[in-house]
Amino acid sequence: MGIVPEVTHSAPPSLRTDRVRLAVLMAPKPGLSFEEFDRYWLDVHAKVFSSIAIAQRNLLKYEQFHLDPAYDKMIAAQTLARSQTRFRGIAIFEATSLDKIFEIFQDEEYLRVVVPDEHKFFDHENAQILAGPFATIIDQL
Repeated sequence: MGIVPEVTHSAPPSLRTDRVRLAVLMAPKPGLSFEEFDRYWLDVHAKVFSSIAIAQRNLLKYEQFHLDPAYDKMIAAQTLARSQTRFRGIAIFEATSLDKIFEIFQDEEYLRVVVPDEHKFFDHENAQILAGPFATIIDQL
């Protein structure tokens, strides 16, 4: 018989109070292929967004979660979810408060530099936004 790892009981997980995340479910601009959307978002827009001063000042973390079409058949074979999504990725913003994130979206430089770039690849009308605290349950870094 194999060795069973010892299970240690610690305090139950709790939501962080020092940080918040905002996630934008990204819908591609109509007429743009998945590949065009994916490459532009990662290779061009990431640099445009991360270059503005308020993003550097207000964010603790900015991540892009990119869907991979190669996984579609594998996901379809599972019983967890059967519906296909129009979203092709998730932009994840982390800061000390939701106000810090919203300050970015109201900033003059963001409106002047980033929004016009977003219109090249991103469909604002079909995006969805989620925000809230988070808890890390497993972290094996």
